[in-house]
Amino acid sequence: MNTMIQGISVTNDPALTLEETTRIVSKIIKDWDWEGKQLGKIELIRDGIWIRICSYEQPSIQIIPYT
Repeated sequence: MNTMIQGISVTNDPALTLEETTRIVSKIIKDWDWEGKQLGKIELIRDGIWIRICSYEQPSIQIIPYT
């Protein structure tokens, strides 16, 4: 299931409730902000008693003049 939480694209396992997903995502966002990174996307995959978290940094694009 795809959703947006706090402006971040989140793909989560349907077995996770929206409350669980929001709690996990909020923690990840807080950790990334503390590290000074720009979070772009999160994937949550339930694997038995574990939840795999794949978090991706937002691409950085810079434009410079060509001379």
